[in-house]
Amino acid sequence: MNIHFIKLLSRPFLITVLLFVSYLPAEGTTPEQEFFKLRVKNFHARIIVNEDSSMTVHETILILSNGATYIRGKLPESENIKKELMIPEPIYRSVGVRIQGLYAYYHIMDLETIEAMMDGEPLEFYIKKSRGASFTKEIYLGPENFEIPMGTHEIILSYKTDRHIVFYPDHDEFFWWVFGEGTAGWASSIDTVAVTVELPSGAHGVIRSLEDHSWLRGTGKIPELLRHAAESGEGNALHYGRILSEKKPYLSVVVSMPKGIVREPDMDQHLIFFLRDMYTYLAGIIGMLVFFAYYIFIWSRVGRDPAKGSIVTRYKPPKDYSPAAARSIIKMGYDRRTFASALISLAAKGVIKVLGKEGQYKVERTTETGEGSFSDERVLYNALFEPSGKTLTGSEKTELNAITIHKALKRHRRNLKKNLGSGFFVKNAIYVIPGIIISLIVAAINYELVDIRKGYVNSIITLGLWTLAAGLLLRFLARKKAFMLKKPSKLVYILLLFPVIFYSCIIALVQAGIVFKIETFMFTVPLFIMTTTHVIFYFLLRAPTRLGRKALDEIEGFKTYLAATEGDRLDRMIPPEKTPALFQAYLPYALALDVENRWSEKFAGEIDETYTLPPLDIFIEAISRVIRI
Repeated sequence: MNIHFIKLLSRPFLITVLLFVSYLPAEGTTPEQEFFKLRVKNFHARIIVNEDSSMTVHETILILSNGATYIRGKLPESENIKKELMIPEPIYRSVGVRIQGLYAYYHIMDLETIEAMMDGEPLEFYIKKSRGASFTKEIYLGPENFEIPMGTHEIILSYKTDRHIVFYPDHDEFFWWVFGEGTAGWASSIDTVAVTVELPSGAHGVIRSLEDHSWLRGTGKIPELLRHAAESGEGNALHYGRILSEKKPYLSVVVSMPKGIVREPDMDQHLIFFLRDMYTYLAGIIGMLVFFAYYIFIWSRVGRDPAKGSIVTRYKPPKDYSPAAARSIIKMGYDRRTFASALISLAAKGVIKVLGKEGQYKVERTTETGEGSFSDERVLYNALFEPSGKTLTGSEKTELNAITIHKALKRHRRNLKKNLGSGFFVKNAIYVIPGIIISLIVAAINYELVDIRKGYVNSIITLGLWTLAAGLLLRFLARKKAFMLKKPSKLVYILLLFPVIFYSCIIALVQAGIVFKIETFMFTVPLFIMTTTHVIFYFLLRAPTRLGRKALDEIEGFKTYLAATEGDRLDRMIPPEKTPALFQAYLPYALALDVENRWSEKFAGEIDETYTLPPLDIFIEAISRVIRI
């Protein structure tokens, strides 16, 4: 047995015994009520270990009463009774019935109350489930108004439980929290606490207090203790007791047994246990099924694309769609290639020239207007040379810096969105909102089922924020090519930002250690799955309209021609006219449709000094450095 087992075992099925007043009422108890609290003279737990690995527990509590009445809830409103003789707390035993397993989910123990007696007479009781730090079942003793006469009384509580024994290769053992006094309770004082463990006939074992198996030192003494137990010939009845002190008002034991004393569960029992464990997560499982059912249903209703038409190879681009519009329809959105394809299209038509030097680019206009261009390209042209939107003569050259590009991009994107609108495709992003609401409900359910500690959500948020901060800073350094250190000035970025990045990474790692633990596995994994599902269906729910489907078929037909290689049947049937003019005219479409390399291969060896467009890979990289979409 190791320290990990102790920590896992002690918290979940901690038997927080004799907590009859977990918290005092707001107004406090009167001095008379404090006087009438019970005194526990002796508490004895007799644990019988059965051969089938279950355990029967008989607890005997010897109490000294001053004649108080214990009630469940608030004090009665009647003024004809002496309220100072009443204690507004029930008498109950709290027994833990859940333990963190080795495979991420919790193990659920069965609890069956056999009987409760007081002074040899049956005592009324009922069991209530409680969800807290240990997921317990509370056995309430006595009726709703439980008057205990003055004098000494004996209360006996018997119950049966299972799955507390852990099977190791060299020995079996279980941890049992016998008694814990708590900060306040129905008992004003505790005298002695004892435990007796009865193993099956002919067996022997070792029982030690928690001090001998401390939380810090672990249980490395187990093999030695077992050897001493075998040599001493101890019987099957093990006993340990102590007088409680204010410093250590508790008693817990570890019982170690040689292999073979109790039977390990077979496959049928393991299956029963597994189904019992999963039943606890039934609400969360149903929530996850509802979550996925919602997205599948919505996708089938609004996210499925219309059926494709017959794709006919086209040797000319669609006359109604510019390269940027064609890409927007295909991607159902706007990206940096949409902007770059529109810019290249203007250059291919001779409306502008793209001038590059050492990775820096400028555009020079060659005509006063963008005549012969598509409407969105004219908007881009005006945005580059007439940022104010006026028709007055502007500058002949414009540097493609971040400010210029973002202003032009914004106007170009707005124009495409206005012209295409919802006629060609719909994003259906509104349907993600109910999915997010469902996921939050499921996360809240799992939060309760897994019993997440306070502050855990803050740890998740902290992890996300610091990870995002470190990622953004690293992305900034990468975009500035600071890691290449080609220029001494780049070193300044690293010197200034490295301490912040290092600190962010350390905080993220610390928070990750808190978040990604086996105890929270059943919470973090569903949360990660649902978050990923939102992102996936955000894109899957996008769908073209019938008009958009028709446009896609036309664009796909032209793409087939652009992507055809030299040896394709297409080229043998209708060989293209390989001229620089054809290359430049169709290159913006090839760039927009992600086949520029295939289109360039078609003209290998045919392009001479008449080719005036910039190298696309370098140009796209330069554009990407200043576009953040």
